[in-house]
Amino acid sequence: MTTMACYINSLPDEILEYILNLIPPYKDLTLCTVVCKRWYHAVKRVIEHKQAYFERSVAYGSLLWSSPSPFCNPEKIGKRHSHSACTNENSMYIFGGCTRASTTFNDFWKLDLDTREWERPMPMGNYPSPKAYSSMVYYKKSFIVFGGWASPSSYPIYQRRKLFDELHIYSIVTNTWTCIEALDAPPATSAHSATIHGNIMVVFGGVNDFSNGTNRVWCLNLDTNTWQEQLTSDPKPSPRYGQSQIFLDDKHLLIIGGCIGPNAGIDDAWVLTLEGPKWKWDKVIFNGREWAPMRIWCHQACKVGDHVVLLSKKRQSNQANNASKEFKVRCHGAISLSKNTIQENKPRLLPALDPDENVNGRRGEFPVRLRHRQLDNINPKKPKNVLSIFILNIAKVLNDEHIATWIQHHGIENTGPAERILYSLVLGRGELILFGGVHKSSNDSQSEVENSEVYNDVHFIKAPRYAI
Repeated sequence: MTTMACYINSLPDEILEYILNLIPPYKDLTLCTVVCKRWYHAVKRVIEHKQAYFERSVAYGSLLWSSPSPFCNPEKIGKRHSHSACTNENSMYIFGGCTRASTTFNDFWKLDLDTREWERPMPMGNYPSPKAYSSMVYYKKSFIVFGGWASPSSYPIYQRRKLFDELHIYSIVTNTWTCIEALDAPPATSAHSATIHGNIMVVFGGVNDFSNGTNRVWCLNLDTNTWQEQLTSDPKPSPRYGQSQIFLDDKHLLIIGGCIGPNAGIDDAWVLTLEGPKWKWDKVIFNGREWAPMRIWCHQACKVGDHVVLLSKKRQSNQANNASKEFKVRCHGAISLSKNTIQENKPRLLPALDPDENVNGRRGEFPVRLRHRQLDNINPKKPKNVLSIFILNIAKVLNDEHIATWIQHHGIENTGPAERILYSLVLGRGELILFGGVHKSSNDSQSEVENSEVYNDVHFIKAPRYAI
């Protein structure tokens, strides 16, 4: 019996493209372009088809959560929230962030999106201060990091929490941090948003001087390293922090959501036109609110084609008081000086013993942990809420009517990661990548350290698998 050899180059184009489609669309797939001319064109078609299919899946509301990769070893990178994240080519980069105990980082991490493994570059140069709530944007093989917040040290007590006006640039090519002394810099700012438009970085909102928020617009000329406050028209967005800022084109950006106070999120959107001596604000009209998320503050939004993807909790699973408490502790309480700041350094009093006779005729009380365990046995904890996917069509936000429409998501429900805020969400090649975040795990008035859970897991949002 004779066998006939079969080589991969003997396969039809459709089969070759199907095989190449199984390779992650990063470095490994790019290397396939150097095999031969046929493979070069096949890879190009696969990449274009992947991107178009992903954007079409977003438009149809048919995205799916992908299980966390076993290669994304969470033991390597510390749990954190309020960090900064960007993607470039085959990697996602993470800077800084905050722990459950309000300790801030200035470490720098890279997730290889081919191998799904964490690496820690050790840059040279002048590092940024340890901080959270800073902005990081990509520009010409570099990342620009501005502003941020850090908690005060525990001694001496009653210190104000620190805001930063630092401006640093990380060079991907040289693996170096550089501190930039820019002229006419804005005041120290945190929880703001930023985008790059040509050679200008536009910064909006945030917290200045421990206020509730600002609606000022600042521009950094990246050629001259000079700042300028930009005049804008009325009406304009209310002062806010914790919003998402979306690049539309070189002359337009979109602001979504934000917070205007410790218990007050705001679910609006505005378009800013970057032309003329006074830039113009236009408020966006939302359609399809029945498909909108419960809240859109401290939930990072990400643009995919003509749509914006946002993660949040569904309205029917909301408890209003729970949401406001969570937001006050995690957002406003972390970046402003309030009554909680003074109280957090006071010693905690132990509960008094119960004077009545207890079980077995003895006086005393059950240990606190035992008491909680017994209550849990009587009232078992409900499963945690999970993040759901929400999609906003922004194809018409630049029209005269400035309309954006929430569309129904048809993906499988209750498959996402545990509900959280202050995570990062960035766009890879044909996928969205979520990392970190924080979740307040109870509704009582205990300290935020005891009532929150911080994450260092990585999750991916993808289109359904297709066959060519």
